[in-house]
Amino acid sequence: MIIKDLSSRLSRYIGQMEAEGTEEVLDSVTIGVPKNRKFGDLFTNAAMVLAKPLRKNPMLIADQMIEQLEPVWEQAENMEVVKPGFINFRLKDEFIKSRLADIGRLTGDYGRNREGDSVKVNIEYVSSNPTGNLHIGHGRWGVLGDVLARLYAANGYQVTREYYVNDYGTQIQKFGQCAVSLYRSHFGQECVYPEDGYPREAVLRVVESIIEKQGSRFLEDIKDLEKSAVDAMVGAIRDTLSSMGVDFDVWFKESSLYQDKNFEKVIDKLEKKDLAYSSEGALWFRSSDYGDEKDRVIVRKEGQPTYFASDIMYLMNKAERGFDRLFYILGADHHGYVDRLKATARALGLQKAELNIIIGQLVRLVKSGKPVKMSRRKGKVYTLSDLIDEVGRDAVRYFFAANSFDTPMDFDIDLAKQKSNQNPVFYVQYAHARIESILDKVGRELSMEDIDSGMIDFSSETEREIAKKLIFFPDEVYNGCVNNAPYFLTQYLYGLASDFHYFYNHYRIMEGEKINTRRLALVLLTKQVLVNGLDMLGISAPSKM
Repeated sequence: MIIKDLSSRLSRYIGQMEAEGTEEVLDSVTIGVPKNRKFGDLFTNAAMVLAKPLRKNPMLIADQMIEQLEPVWEQAENMEVVKPGFINFRLKDEFIKSRLADIGRLTGDYGRNREGDSVKVNIEYVSSNPTGNLHIGHGRWGVLGDVLARLYAANGYQVTREYYVNDYGTQIQKFGQCAVSLYRSHFGQECVYPEDGYPREAVLRVVESIIEKQGSRFLEDIKDLEKSAVDAMVGAIRDTLSSMGVDFDVWFKESSLYQDKNFEKVIDKLEKKDLAYSSEGALWFRSSDYGDEKDRVIVRKEGQPTYFASDIMYLMNKAERGFDRLFYILGADHHGYVDRLKATARALGLQKAELNIIIGQLVRLVKSGKPVKMSRRKGKVYTLSDLIDEVGRDAVRYFFAANSFDTPMDFDIDLAKQKSNQNPVFYVQYAHARIESILDKVGRELSMEDIDSGMIDFSSETEREIAKKLIFFPDEVYNGCVNNAPYFLTQYLYGLASDFHYFYNHYRIMEGEKINTRRLALVLLTKQVLVNGLDMLGISAPSKM
């Protein structure tokens, strides 16, 4: 990884400085690709960031940094200082060619690394209550969680994708009552539907699936019927998520936390550690001692556990399973969970780095320029399944992955369905389809294994720009992981596609009767990176469009 290597060298250089405050500014140091190619291939603001703690002119600091870097960072043919203190780097062409050869050597593994060194990561996402259809927001969190899991796996982490099934508590009881009412009514028994129950239409589909599975056999036991209703709803959720390529390694049931007297054992542990105390007839968790705004009830006066009790047991369960890092991807209405989960982690002795809580922001669905109704509890609504059916899996995944977790987004259905360059997923996929078209015309005699650095050359800045973008792909995969930012990949692929479309329209592979082999090699390498990047997004690379 080129940027990471330069970043490490800069960090070591800064770390050797004795001035106070230099270590604190490391997070503010930027290394990036300049928008204007006349400023080189890479730039850094390190000298300007160091100016304040060092109390020196940033131009002078930049000159001193170049003196240190030039002997050890041989990838650059030129390092230049420009006002007010940026350092610009131009990479050696031979270095770029050598890195391009890595693509031909590694093929499908190009972009992957072992930075995670098999660290065990648990990523829990979606986890919608099994009481109704998934809404559009669940789809966004599902895609973001899935792509994040793919990025962590690409960086060598041992990833477990987990869905927490809320099959315990009052909401599930209410859903079960609704299902029992409709089920018994189907068999001619009088049964009043709960006034504050879930929408009949959604529950009816679940009941119909139970009847279809059971046939004429009538389920007498209410508990069996309620369990069948939850299982059917979980199955429907699983099918919807799977239809957009979101699958899980573990479907963890909340009810399992209460088996084998586990709840009583956990309460006993908390009391022995003085993490819980009794007051006003209830049992409280000392969460305010660990950063929460107040203490939380874990057992009500009536003796029933709260949702927070499940949260504590679930966090303990994850820690006991040996995960090194825990990710919670929660909906926008779960901001209140952040402090209490962090407080619980501190109380249980988990380190800050082990717990990562991401709040996914909402989605506004737009069609024909107008917002689409998405209310979950009021009649027939536009669901996630409807969206997948209308625009397709690839468009759903690309659009949801194209924005940061913490940014609300508009999902334009009309744009997602367009087969034009205005549709970003079409634009990226079309670059791959165009390459397949080129290969069909010129033949496929040249393979990835045939490409080496001696075969590659640049006759134009356009070709060099594509080559440069290709060798930065591993850095994008790494940075997307460490920043928990799947959108790094969508932005990268869109930029690569844009460069390739320009190349396609202005340069020829066939020059008369002769194939320009070096250009064909660049095309093959571009195809491989497009395939690898789309695969990390869970999106197809079509041959024809």
